[in-house]
Amino acid sequence: MVRVRAMYYLAIRQFVNTLKNLDAILGKAEAYAKDRNFDVNNLVGIRLAPDMLPFMVQIRICCDGAKAAAAALSGKEAPKHEDNEKTFEELRARIGKCLAFVESVKEGDFANTKPDQVITLPGASGKRLRANEYLYNRQIPNFFFHVSMAYAILRHAGVPIGKADYLGDLPFVEG
Repeated sequence: MVRVRAMYYLAIRQFVNTLKNLDAILGKAEAYAKDRNFDVNNLVGIRLAPDMLPFMVQIRICCDGAKAAAAALSGKEAPKHEDNEKTFEELRARIGKCLAFVESVKEGDFANTKPDQVITLPGASGKRLRANEYLYNRQIPNFFFHVSMAYAILRHAGVPIGKADYLGDLPFVEG
């Protein structure tokens, strides 16, 4: 039971916190664009390297990773998204829809999940991983990779964000 509970807290609680932080970072990008009098949507297609996925795809992938993990480990069906976002408003709405789904998954939904349960990876030609490896070796690192790339793209574009924005508010203990 401890392993399943750890999966829930790693998959759900951390994804929720990070998606909220990501949304706040997008809000800072909007404010930055407004202060400098340019259309924030100019940032949607930016990439750090010519062969890198653009900002909008980084957002889509981190959202898809969070909802896929929540769905696969809870037995729920993840909502489908069309991958057609072209504006900051649409990207923030996607984050919001993803958050709503991930937050709807509760610890009890993981009751039937076993660490050695086999999970088939969507779109990966029938490749499968055990639940532990799926979460710890694929979903968590992949999620944070794409969140980090989205952050790096905005930072590279001049948006005044830092590590504190990436981490968000921490529940410090006094004393």
